[in-house]
Amino acid sequence: MQLTNFLAAVAVFLPIVYGAPTQAANSLHPEILAAMKRDLGLDAEQAHVRVARELKATEVIEQLKTKAGFGGAWLVDGELNVAVTDEALTSEVTAAGAKPITVSNSLSKLEEAKEALDKIDLPQTLSKSANEAGIATWYVDVTANKLVIEALSASTSQAADLAKQVGLVESEFEVRTVSELPSTFATVRGGDAYYINNSARCSVGFSVTTGFVSAGHCGSTGARATTSSGVSIGTFAGSVFPGSGDFSFIRSVSGNTYSGTVNNYAGGSIAISGSTASGVGASICRSGSTTGVYCGTVRALGVTVNYSQGAVTGMTQTNVCAEPGDSGGSWYSGSQAQGVTSGGSGNCNSGGTTFFQPVNEILSTYGLTLVRG
Repeated sequence: MQLTNFLAAVAVFLPIVYGAPTQAANSLHPEILAAMKRDLGLDAEQAHVRVARELKATEVIEQLKTKAGFGGAWLVDGELNVAVTDEALTSEVTAAGAKPITVSNSLSKLEEAKEALDKIDLPQTLSKSANEAGIATWYVDVTANKLVIEALSASTSQAADLAKQVGLVESEFEVRTVSELPSTFATVRGGDAYYINNSARCSVGFSVTTGFVSAGHCGSTGARATTSSGVSIGTFAGSVFPGSGDFSFIRSVSGNTYSGTVNNYAGGSIAISGSTASGVGASICRSGSTTGVYCGTVRALGVTVNYSQGAVTGMTQTNVCAEPGDSGGSWYSGSQAQGVTSGGSGNCNSGGTTFFQPVNEILSTYGLTLVRG
């Protein structure tokens, strides 16, 4: 089905995106509402409406992304924008209740360039001098309709060369300067704190029926996870980092209870009911044992992050702060699990950028089932 026909088909239900809150959105936990009010400036009614709109918009984005002429989609304060490469499609987008944006590049073209960049051995490419090893991330920015490469100021020319190496011209990419490179939050803690081999500390991401998931850089396969008092809560049965992700599965130990909730660091917990992924521009919150709960928005999906240990693909970029010890902790939109904290830059005093590993990839990789609260 071409995009024109698809948009006509969805026109009947897209207005729901801008309607009243759904039952799921209307049951947002009071602590989520408090955090969204603090970090996003939303009162309870605004938060409910926004989450409801974002849930519906996510369904539309999921169906649109494989259609011909699709240039990307994103949310602005809960309102859906749809980019198309054919101006003739703008009237259908408008009729469907979304805002049409005409762009030059299809999303598939930019994603192909990004995938080609993923295959480049970055340490070898940028090994002539220490100053050249300053590439932080690369990803498709759907709002700019470009491949974006973030780099230290001394490495901007190398970043541009990389974009051209994968076949892009200057109108198809953008180099953005960052003040520091991302690093993993390796002091280690998040959701509830746990310890790896009685030393490093990380945070629990989400409970699954056979244990819990967290960040891969927290521990290698075979490492032992314990509480602060030394009670065993599991053993790392699988761990990926760097490379195709930053995730781990810690297999349970009999006698423990693995709850489908997230620590709200206000004396209570937040129930998790599923793992529907949010889109670019959606509101999102995270829980970590170093800094507690903070909220913000999703900036980009499918980001490749270049840590000192190596490049990691498939990350989600946010403008939410985090600090060492928050690694592995829970990310959620409403009651939907989103991922586990990987790393980033900045802190919760001055603000920062944080990346998370999407949880659905972890569940799929290890054949796990999320525990629901």
